[in-house]
Amino acid sequence: MAAVQAPTPVSQIIANGYRGEFGPGNQCRVTRVTLHGGLDLVRWQSTFAQPVELPLQDDSERIHFSFTHRLKGKAHCSFHDGRRHTRHAINEGAGSISFGRSREGLYHQQGEIDNITVMINPQLLAQWDVEIDPTLGSALACEHCFLDGYRSGEMSATAHLLCNAMDLSQPRSSLWLYGQSVTLVSLFLQARRNLACTCRLSPLDRQRLLRAREYLLADLGKAPSLPELAREAGMSQPKLTRGFRQLFANSVYGVFQHARMT
Repeated sequence: MAAVQAPTPVSQIIANGYRGEFGPGNQCRVTRVTLHGGLDLVRWQSTFAQPVELPLQDDSERIHFSFTHRLKGKAHCSFHDGRRHTRHAINEGAGSISFGRSREGLYHQQGEIDNITVMINPQLLAQWDVEIDPTLGSALACEHCFLDGYRSGEMSATAHLLCNAMDLSQPRSSLWLYGQSVTLVSLFLQARRNLACTCRLSPLDRQRLLRAREYLLADLGKAPSLPELAREAGMSQPKLTRGFRQLFANSVYGVFQHARMT
């Protein structure tokens, strides 16, 4: 019987210089910048030719505001919420808010990913005196929080700036990184306030819009026409354009142009 792999503590993963044992042909780089007592900025970059499953234990005592800047392949994670394991897909150009003291889970990936995460102590977030909506407050209080699907052009641009800044041989000042990290957190909280717009989308419409976005970005050399995109999604043109505004916080061609710039 194969031995069960012990969970890797998040504190070990975010330590600078972390290199997991993932086999030949696989690469993983984790970069961490401590910006303030209780505030860390962490970038995860990895390329796995074969599927990798990593058992985790979150001992960070931090709320994670995480945004996936680039994903070429597939990735998902799963956590036990006290009753069952719940699986969460990780998508390119989307973010999540998660928090769980000492909870265990699994991270799966195949392909390439570039992710930026602002990790903040709950007490520090409380000191900022920001508005936390009741649903998010309850999710954080139960300590089995994983809320995903956050998207906006500003969020994506801020994550892109942070990733680029951490690539520089002479990195940006801690004050600049702190400011951009706070901006990213504020955009997540702003997206929470905009949930009333996206909740009107049915699960089927969400699926159709995600399929339309995938079709739109399949060839960045030339965008399909709106009628073609609407046929592919199985939606009318007005519903398609309205749905893009609701789900992706951008127009159809705004999403396309942003992807080309990125």
